[in-house]
Amino acid sequence: MGIDRSDVEKVAELARLRLDEDELDGLTRDCQSILGFFEAIRRVDVESAEPAGALDHAAPTREDGVDQDPLTEPLDRMAPAWREGYFVLPRLPALDAEDLGGDGG
Repeated sequence: MGIDRSDVEKVAELARLRLDEDELDGLTRDCQSILGFFEAIRRVDVESAEPAGALDHAAPTREDGVDQDPLTEPLDRMAPAWREGYFVLPRLPALDAEDLGGDGG
């Protein structure tokens, strides 16, 4: 399967790219080259090749566990505002009822 300039122009149009003549020519050459590499890889005989990297034993594992992050200070001391175990943030004005055009209820 090959690729020609019209294929590159169509992809550029779909991607909404504006390419000049030199860019179209260059991309066409690049795509043809890339497809040539894939074709060369496809022709490689791998039937007689030995599998590489296969393990004859199970991979080592570690016990999974959950640990607390070691913080240098308690969260409530790092937070600008803290109430009942939660961070307190300023309300976003866009969420106020009058900004949404509603009555708030």
